[in-house]
Amino acid sequence: MLDLPRLRLQTPTLRDLKMAAAAAGDPEAQRWFGWPPEYVLPERRRNRLLTRRPGRGRPIREPVAEGMALIAIDRVSGMLAGAIDVPIDTGELGGWLAPRFRSRGLGGELFTGGAFFAHHVLGAAAVRAGTETTNAACIGALRSAGFVPADGPDVHHLPDGRAVTAQWFRHDTKPTARCRAVG
Repeated sequence: MLDLPRLRLQTPTLRDLKMAAAAAGDPEAQRWFGWPPEYVLPERRRNRLLTRRPGRGRPIREPVAEGMALIAIDRVSGMLAGAIDVPIDTGELGGWLAPRFRSRGLGGELFTGGAFFAHHVLGAAAVRAGTETTNAACIGALRSAGFVPADGPDVHHLPDGRAVTAQWFRHDTKPTARCRAVG
């Protein structure tokens, strides 16, 4: 668990993963993510999932070598605010906020926590993130979290087949450390 000023990042339960998918399943988010239609939940189901409290059930324990998906919980309401995906194999961080938590300045905090986790838990010296060049909210959140512009492919292909212009960012740290389980 990682406590930030307004968010708490933690390992999700299976139900939390469904809630995290619901948080990114609205049309505004899908403009940027481009998931195939079969991965997007109907609006009524999305809304129902986002009214539930996260953190119930047994946390999913993925192998740390592959990375980790973490949910972000709003520390005031206790509700799922978003999620961050930290895959160590690509070093490319991805994150999103649920509709009711957007436009509150939480994106920078979400990416700050994701970068911290990647650097100090997974041991990644560098973390990258890409976004569409017109996604001003994401660009602002990445810059707020200390990410700086970086080289990367000019075009990114979304899962739904669309090609979008991409802007890339990088977050570095030295030295890195990786937490290891004891026991």
